[in-house]
Amino acid sequence: YETFVAAGKKHYGSGDLRGRLVVTAGLGGMGGAQPLAVTMAGGVCLAAEVDPARAEKRIQTRYLDVVTSSIDEGIRLALAAKEARTPRSIGVIANATELLDVLIRDRIVPDLLTDQTSAHDELMG
Repeated sequence: YETFVAAGKKHYGSGDLRGRLVVTAGLGGMGGAQPLAVTMAGGVCLAAEVDPARAEKRIQTRYLDVVTSSIDEGIRLALAAKEARTPRSIGVIANATELLDVLIRDRIVPDLLTDQTSAHDELMG
């Protein structure tokens, strides 16, 4: 949360991320806290996750508002929340590169982009 508030202050002049889209990947371990942190800062989080069980755990613990297996639907939900300036977190069951390819294709530029996928475990990542 503090990191998102600091990014909001540095890049947008306030700690409020309302009306801002944060795109990330990875909902396990440390990355699982990002959707809640973004919404606490007022923003919209669109998070890619390859493991449906990890996304479901974040739904159950209320760290994530909604999950979908459709990248297009996830983007639609995220852009609607951004337009409404409503904090919301959307998980998409997809590889980060798949989500980013669609964002690039549709010329959608996130306000913030992070990545919490495992880089420390090359075999089981």
